[in-house]
Amino acid sequence: MKRLLYICAFFTAFCASSQITVTHSVYFDVDKDQFSFSEGKQLTSFFDDLIYKPILTVKILGYCDDRGSHEYNLDLSNRRVETVSKWLENHDIELENISKKVEGLGEVALEEELDQEETEEIRAQNRRVDVEFSLSADKTKRVAIKKLRKQELTTEEAKEIPIYEKKVVTAILENPSSTEVIKTSNRTEPEVSVEVVEEDEFLDIPTKLDPPIDNTKEPFKSLLSKKLKKGQVIRLENILFYKGRSTILEESQPLLDRVAEILIAREDIHFEIHGHVCCINPAYPDAYNRDTKKSNLSHARALAIYKILRSRGVKHTRMRFKGYGRTRPLGGIDKLDRRVELYITKIDPPKN
Repeated sequence: MKRLLYICAFFTAFCASSQITVTHSVYFDVDKDQFSFSEGKQLTSFFDDLIYKPILTVKILGYCDDRGSHEYNLDLSNRRVETVSKWLENHDIELENISKKVEGLGEVALEEELDQEETEEIRAQNRRVDVEFSLSADKTKRVAIKKLRKQELTTEEAKEIPIYEKKVVTAILENPSSTEVIKTSNRTEPEVSVEVVEEDEFLDIPTKLDPPIDNTKEPFKSLLSKKLKKGQVIRLENILFYKGRSTILEESQPLLDRVAEILIAREDIHFEIHGHVCCINPAYPDAYNRDTKKSNLSHARALAIYKILRSRGVKHTRMRFKGYGRTRPLGGIDKLDRRVELYITKIDPPKN
């Protein structure tokens, strides 16, 4: 059986007032300042998928693991940043139209109480460069298609974007101080689109939790979707922490157990765990963590989720984790910025 879904496009108020940011991480081998061929392919794929490249701002942040002296690691992280910066210069991007902020941040300290395998995995995650592309808030207000990646476009937006992207870039570069909204070619009201969707849209993954959870009340139904795709963000609703700490509330443990159940069953999903906080002192990159006595709250909360999922049986090779501090506010109330999300980095093809 098939049914019809009627989908209307709309924009929320806060979206219009916030900048849009997408990030890609490039990973390096031990003591290397050049990335591998496979990392280069992934960077190329990410870059080719971007929209509005000539008017984006780019920030490049380099990191190392904890081994080596501070001076050596700072130099190595800067060299990694320069490698990525030169790659960008050699590709389809006009650097004179981009405000580039480059920082080599040196080593990332390890958490305590990690076993050897966890230590090596986290060190591998710390040998990276993060490349953040952003469309500033003033430019975001002017564009009608508020997305930075082609893979996120609707069918109609994908048809429009080749011409509209050129129109946006030209208009903003020629008159950067203007506040006029740049319209798409379709000046009429957007029509209601019709999409045929299979009724059996979600996987049925049984639960061993008590009481059991059925799909009609599934708190993480999006993880069961057969249409789950790379780049999708799954917010871990109601998985809460003690205030100012990286310790998860006891009542949130069953929900996290359910996430683990789904991820164990869905071996095709690879993902990053992203920690976010609000209301931090701008002098610090992250919020203060009362558990560690350090300014690493978003990082520590993402690590806490990582360790619990791994202890429940999710393979560590499918997971990475990052803390973003308050660099990615949603643009609404502060409460919404205190969140942990799963960012889907890869979906394996079905096995034969």
